[in-house]
Order: sequence, then C-alpha cells, then structure tokens
Amino acid sequence: MDICSDDALKLDYLNGLLSEKDRVRFEEHLAVCIECRLEIEGLRQTAAAVADLTPLSVPDAWTAAVKDRLAVPSRPAPVHRITNIFLYALISAGVTAVLVLLTWLVLGGTIQRWLPGLSTAALGITEPRAARIIDLIAMILSLYSLMLIPSIIDNIYLLVRKGGRRTSADSFAR
Repeated sequence: MDICSDDALKLDYLNGLLSEKDRVRFEEHLAVCIECRLEIEGLRQTAAAVADLTPLSVPDAWTAAVKDRLAVPSRPAPVHRITNIFLYALISAGVTAVLVLLTWLVLGGTIQRWLPGLSTAALGITEPRAARIIDLIAMILSLYSLMLIPSIIDNIYLLVRKGGRRTSADSFAR
C-alpha cells in the first residue's frame, strides 16, 4: 500500500485512530517522506484554525420566521384532481375496438379482397419474393401504428375532459 496516497490513513493518524503498530510504521514513513510531513503539518494547522472558529449566531427573529414558513399545515391540502374513470374506460374501449377491427382487416387480408387495386398484383408486382416483402412492410407499418395508441387515447381523454378546449400549455407539455 502506498502510504503517500492514502488520505484516510493520514486522517486516522491525526485523530489517533491507528493501532500502535500502524502508528509506528506511519511515523517511520514520516521520518523519510518530506511531502507527507508537510501535508500532516498543513492538516494540523487547518484543524487548529477550524477549532478556533466561533459558531455563527442567527437572530431569533430570523429563526422564528423560517420556522413559520417551513411549518407543515395541520391538515394536508385537498387534491383537486377529478378523474372520470368511466369516460376514460369508454374511450379506451372504443379505440381498442377500432384497432382490433383494423388489425383484423390488415392481417386477415380483407382489405386486399375489398380493395383489389391495393394488392401487389394490381400494382404490377409479379415477382413473388418482392410481393412478400411489400406485404411484410405493409404489415410492419400497420403494427407500428399501434404503438401510437396510448398517446392517442390520452389526448382524446384530455380533450374530452377539457370540453374540447386545447391550451397552448398542452402543446409544450407533450
């Protein structure tokens, strides 16, 4: 262990917390190391200067004013949060039903049967591998759009709660 870089050992020496064996070994090191001797002397002077400091006094009026401002009220402030769980559940159920319907239409191939012009064959893509890739990309984009649903539900709920009013603070909060 490098004694020169061990600050905890130096502080323990100054505070008299070292065992007799460690103290003797540290004092032997101090006899040969001028840097450690200077550091120990500086620490002793700092400790003596700190010991001579007088505690600060705070005026009683200031202390009383601070205690009054920090005092905890006897009764907690009421929470003014009004939530309508039924409304939120209704909006969530409606959005979920629409998503289930859209997912069934996209994944079930029903859209391609209803709108044959959107199929890969109608678009002029005849190679089966390219058609599979385009179908896969369309499915991934459809499923990716599902990730936006929690944000959509939350925004609809906020608009319904505010009666359709949107404030400028809403745009910064999102």
